[in-house]
Amino acid sequence: MLNTLNNKKQTSEIPMSETKSGNLQSFEYYLKSIGLAQKSTSEHLKNIERFAAWANENQLAAIEQINYNELVSYVQHLKSKALSIQTINIRISSIRKYFEHLKEEGTIEINPARRLYLKGRVRKIIQNPLTYTELEQIYNEYTKLREYYREKKHKAVHERNIIILGLMIWQAIHSGELGKIEIHHVKLNEGHIYIPGTRRSNGRELKLESRQIILLHKYITGTRFTAEKLFECHSSNTIQHIANELKGINPVIRNAAHIRASVILHWMRMYDKRTVQYMIGHKWISSTEHYEVQELTGLTDLLAKHHPFS
Repeated sequence: MLNTLNNKKQTSEIPMSETKSGNLQSFEYYLKSIGLAQKSTSEHLKNIERFAAWANENQLAAIEQINYNELVSYVQHLKSKALSIQTINIRISSIRKYFEHLKEEGTIEINPARRLYLKGRVRKIIQNPLTYTELEQIYNEYTKLREYYREKKHKAVHERNIIILGLMIWQAIHSGELGKIEIHHVKLNEGHIYIPGTRRSNGRELKLESRQIILLHKYITGTRFTAEKLFECHSSNTIQHIANELKGINPVIRNAAHIRASVILHWMRMYDKRTVQYMIGHKWISSTEHYEVQELTGLTDLLAKHHPFS
């Protein structure tokens, strides 16, 4: 139980120093263990202190015993302070993480904030998502560009970029993951590749398409590597360069994130959300659920299915 809940006379926001023990301290360790930066960790701790202060002011039971209806009352309290929808949802996110931490510790069985979101302005995860057919067409057209590279060096770079584009389309990698892939992560005999986790994503092993296996074999056997990295390039700049080239093939493409989100939406049509969560490397199922909502509701309201507020 948070120390803040024991002091029924306190009505102001509780200083960090007075709550740096018990569950709040273990929560801080939990946030760091899942890879959150110090700035994000501090903000989550501050939001839990605000929540604890409100619970104390309203003489509620121990924070571990707070239920969904009481959480709704807290959200209504935040709305009365004229906070933005975005700010309220950020504070709800901190509470959701806190209860998830208590659940993992075995303190509670159910996270009462798991599906608590505040409905607000309609926001789409992605505008004009690309279909799977369009993604394949983009890949096929991009492979043809190598014929325009007459210098051996430039042609080799483009062939490497074809492999990277394949990983963007069939494994939905982003630049942070690309820079972490090492040669031994490619398992050609098994037809799989391991995508290392980052501060914001989990690692996972995914199937390779047959055309990827052929190109990866040629690339690995024909490249002189000076380190363990599979791609000795600046991953962010390389992916941005590829995305800019793709705009010439399909002007609808905005950036690499547009491609990644399109892939996720395609997966949402094919697999259950837990499978997609693993495939994309989302640390939190709520991140995957946002794509599920867009897919199932036809982009009418991203948050309406999660919470009944008007």
